[in-house]
Amino acid sequence: MKKIILKDVKVRFKEHLALDIPNFELKGGVKLAVTGESGSGKSTLLNVLCLLESISGGRIFWNNKRVDDLSQMEKDRFRYENVGLVMQEFYLYSGLSAMQNVLLPLKFRYLKIPKQLSNRAFYLLERLNITEYSKNIDLLSRGEKQRVAIARALINSPKVIIADEPTASLDAQNSTHAVKLLLSLADEMGSAFICATHDKNLAEQLTYSLELKKGKKLEASFA
Repeated sequence: MKKIILKDVKVRFKEHLALDIPNFELKGGVKLAVTGESGSGKSTLLNVLCLLESISGGRIFWNNKRVDDLSQMEKDRFRYENVGLVMQEFYLYSGLSAMQNVLLPLKFRYLKIPKQLSNRAFYLLERLNITEYSKNIDLLSRGEKQRVAIARALINSPKVIIADEPTASLDAQNSTHAVKLLLSLADEMGSAFICATHDKNLAEQLTYSLELKKGKKLEASFA
């Protein structure tokens, strides 16, 4: 991914203007912390960047290709091919193993999962120190579940990793470990890393920081 650009983007919830972005640019490989008080639009900005949130006006470009006007099916495919999502809630499936959870998104794309992707799942779980691949996800600790969720998000070697409060539900030790692993894997893949967080320690580990303020226009360039 070379660059993401937002031009004159607005997001409204009923009559409320949640985001007003005259210009925003982000180049590939950037590590960006998005900070600000609750309600300032952090999660909304992340959802806009990965096409999960519809915009009320403006344009979104990935590598000079406009993507906000894609159909819903095209947006879903685009996100699957380009974005790795790491959320505060892990959204793992009870009753499945760690490996099955990592591979689950691929089941919707392939009749038979390619060998290289199965190998990548093993590699990611090993890197994330999950050695009991077949263990029921319900029997893993919260920190282990977080790492399984990270492996699932990175299975497609995404061009952009988007994380929404990824450490909010973890203790200090697991939080520090998860951040180091995420940044290491992002560097390994050459991926941009965009993270909404209240965690000062996490924000300080990223190259750039962007503070959102409720009701303020957003103009920023990390290019």
